[in-house]
Amino acid sequence: MVSLIEILRQAGKELYKHQLDFVSDALWLPRPRLLLADDVGLGKTIQSLLLIKAFMELGRVNHVLVIVPRAVLGQWAGELQRFDIQHYVVENPEFPLGYRVYLITMDRAKMPDYLNSLNRISWDLVVIDEAHKIRLDTQRMSLSHLCRTAGGCLLLTATPHTGDEQDYRFLTSLVDGLVIRREKKDVEEYEGRRIFPRLNYWVVQVRASREESQALLSVLYKLRNASVEPIVRVVVEKRAMSSPASFFKTLGRVVGGPCDLSTLEEGELDACIGNVAGWKELAELAQRFAKAPDRKLDALRKLLGMWRGRKVLVFTEYATTAEYLFQSLAGGCKVVDSGEGFAKADCGNLGVMYATAKAREKIDVDVEASLLASSFDTAVFISTDIMSEGVNLQMYDVVVNYEVVWSPTKHVQRVGRIWRFGQKADSVLVVDMVLSAGGERDEYAMYLDLLEKLYNISLRALPPQSYGEFEIYELSEDQLQKIIEIGSSAYIEEADVLAALSDGERVRELRRRIEAILKAKEEVRWKSKALVESGLKAKLGYPYETRPEPGGGYYLAEVEYFSAKQRVYTESVLVRLETPLSRSREIKKGVFREGAVDWDLVEVESGDVREDEREEVARLVHMNVWMDLKKYLDNTRDLLHLDDVEYRLARIRRARVEGVGTVAVEEFEERVEAEVRRSKNIERTEKAAVNCVREWLRNNGYVVRHDYYSGPRPFDMVVLKDGTMYVVEIKGKWIGKREEPFSFTANEIDFASRYPDRYIICTAYVEGDRCVELSCTPFVQFQKEWVLETVRGIEYKYNARKRPSS
Repeated sequence: MVSLIEILRQAGKELYKHQLDFVSDALWLPRPRLLLADDVGLGKTIQSLLLIKAFMELGRVNHVLVIVPRAVLGQWAGELQRFDIQHYVVENPEFPLGYRVYLITMDRAKMPDYLNSLNRISWDLVVIDEAHKIRLDTQRMSLSHLCRTAGGCLLLTATPHTGDEQDYRFLTSLVDGLVIRREKKDVEEYEGRRIFPRLNYWVVQVRASREESQALLSVLYKLRNASVEPIVRVVVEKRAMSSPASFFKTLGRVVGGPCDLSTLEEGELDACIGNVAGWKELAELAQRFAKAPDRKLDALRKLLGMWRGRKVLVFTEYATTAEYLFQSLAGGCKVVDSGEGFAKADCGNLGVMYATAKAREKIDVDVEASLLASSFDTAVFISTDIMSEGVNLQMYDVVVNYEVVWSPTKHVQRVGRIWRFGQKADSVLVVDMVLSAGGERDEYAMYLDLLEKLYNISLRALPPQSYGEFEIYELSEDQLQKIIEIGSSAYIEEADVLAALSDGERVRELRRRIEAILKAKEEVRWKSKALVESGLKAKLGYPYETRPEPGGGYYLAEVEYFSAKQRVYTESVLVRLETPLSRSREIKKGVFREGAVDWDLVEVESGDVREDEREEVARLVHMNVWMDLKKYLDNTRDLLHLDDVEYRLARIRRARVEGVGTVAVEEFEERVEAEVRRSKNIERTEKAAVNCVREWLRNNGYVVRHDYYSGPRPFDMVVLKDGTMYVVEIKGKWIGKREEPFSFTANEIDFASRYPDRYIICTAYVEGDRCVELSCTPFVQFQKEWVLETVRGIEYKYNARKRPSS
């Protein structure tokens, strides 16, 4: 059986405690239904794949459905292949049967014809990535039926609460309220070391020029008085404030289309603009302000000048803004590649590229982003939100949000692209650019809304700002200057950031909310460090402080674990009983958990296991494995919704561990010389003891018939006295080890027990070549003076100790 740790190692990923803790917990759920809501960048995909692999190895699942956003389909397919999980990508409602794992995009799965085909299969496990997209009153809500009817359901999202309490309750109801969330600080606490880089957070306020302000205010005034849907009004407001010049220049060629909440999230949003009544009049405004200076673009240029040698991701919600920024930053550079929705330019030490949703069909955007970062000293990758979810971009160390982000969820996701496992930089930087034009609904006002949402989403999902160190800049009259700096920002201090932007009752109310988050922080954590560590020790024996050494005397025990009467998994445990490994060294009993054993070196031996050996193995497993595990499961019963847990020892077989590897020549030679010296000392001690016993026998009227022989027989000498035959067993020991017991084989004690009057035991303590103390008594008398202790191992042995009263 493959161990859980070995499964993770096959994926080539670093092992972290929170990942092992999650999988070893989830295995105890007979019907696993849970929401894994770990912070962005903590490896939710890897944990879910590890769980799928484990369930498949254990034979607990045969039909698995994985539903993911289109942007991460390739990533999931690659990870499934890396885990050696055969799968089929569903691209047609008439997909073939016979695969254990099916992978499908969320957009396809929600369509009626695909949904009908999927519902025909009885799924053992359904996994939904970016599960926060399943919301009430959306077409994706239909995916909830697949989750509810499956044997198990695993929902993945870093942002379970997107601001709507009803949506959150609906999402958690799919998994019976079982939500697991660990944040980056939790993981670092579990590991006892720093893993993630520092997070620096800049807010850059850009004061619009007079021309820009007039343009924006004109647009906002027109929209406020226009008869348009509120959602369209917001879209156009944000689009105008993204890059005014780009907005006005491209407004006339934007084609109108449907505009609903789904479109706003999934599309590039440009289509919505065409729905504005009188948009041609807006286009005419562009003629007046087309040449107005773009202060936000100027600010971005100044920032990039400060970041030479860094890799920068610039996020914008709009395809036209992405293209506009590329043309502005790469003007005069050599365009080395281009196509629909993307272009790349070589500016010497600077590489600039942009990509939008249209580029998906032409290039592998993830790969191109990585190549850009590795090919230039300074790299700037401009992207819409096609890169904000599920993409690993830890080769970049700066994220710029060019506009106020549409939703807190996207903000968290964008930060998670770089602030994640694998980031090599000592610190990463997140920059929010905010345009202030003096109006009631400019970006400045929207940014206050965003911050309020970020800190009011949920106590279960603290945003990245809660961990950052803040600096607030202002661009005015072409000068970028720092106006406030807040070190080691933690929870309550974010109110000071807001105070730099606004004041009044709104800030005081927000401060009270942040204080509530601080107060409740400990209550919403998944587990303490102590519980995680005790749990890993109980569930897996992790960390593996001792490992079995080569040799025999082992027993392979198969332990079956049950939850609610259902077998959840089986563990192989290696047990070793006390045994004399050699004359010079004894092996103590030990229990080695599955992850501590290299199973390629374990060889099962033939031969029956005696009942007393079986009882001793069972006792050790119960005391060293089950008692600690049961205690942990009892402590987490409410967390995991567990009930009626038990175990059974299914099988016990003899085993041995083969030796492997080499040692240094110096160590080998030292060991050889030490063994030679030890053997010579033992030989000298035995020789002195035998000579001493011979003299005693001669002095007491015994005649030696068969002299001393140390071979495999239950005595050392055969002697005669007055025509009667006796046997003699000689036990010699150096006087310096007088406190140590004498050892007898089971064969010796068995023979002595049958003929207690004819079996003479001579114990001799020697020093050098002389005998210091000698005692020879028949076994019947020896039992009265000595205590025999039974030791089980490869074979029985007995330790004889002098009775204290003697």
